[in-house]
Amino acid sequence: MTYPNGARSFTPDFAQLIVAMDQWSEPYWQAVGEHRLQFPRCGKCGTFRWPAGPFCYKCRSQEVEWVTAGQARIYSYTVLPVMGPDKDAPPQWRVPVVVEFDGIPDVRLVSVLVGAPLDALAIGDMLEPEWLAAENATVPGFRLAEEKA
Repeated sequence: MTYPNGARSFTPDFAQLIVAMDQWSEPYWQAVGEHRLQFPRCGKCGTFRWPAGPFCYKCRSQEVEWVTAGQARIYSYTVLPVMGPDKDAPPQWRVPVVVEFDGIPDVRLVSVLVGAPLDALAIGDMLEPEWLAAENATVPGFRLAEEKA
């Protein structure tokens, strides 16, 4: 698809989003609040489990350790037009993104890409977290690690 010259993804407003937390996901949200990404790994068999839950899906152990994520990359994405306040307003562009991380196999995080030039996105692009405020937490969005020319 062809986008208007210079079109970029916008940052959604999460100010009214209420993040659901429980005892298994709380360490994730606490780390995100400190601007870190970490994911749960089974302390018995080493399987990463995401979303966080009470048992390892492979060995059923409740042992868990939290591992800091490595470099983030685009696994998949799509570009969605969001219509303006009236029919003549040009659309804004929302980019939901599926993110994978070095050192965290088989874990993917669904998020949003912010401030990205739409004509330069590619699977495998490196990303950096962009910390966005929700009503009761911080949520991770992502930006391109370096803009492509």
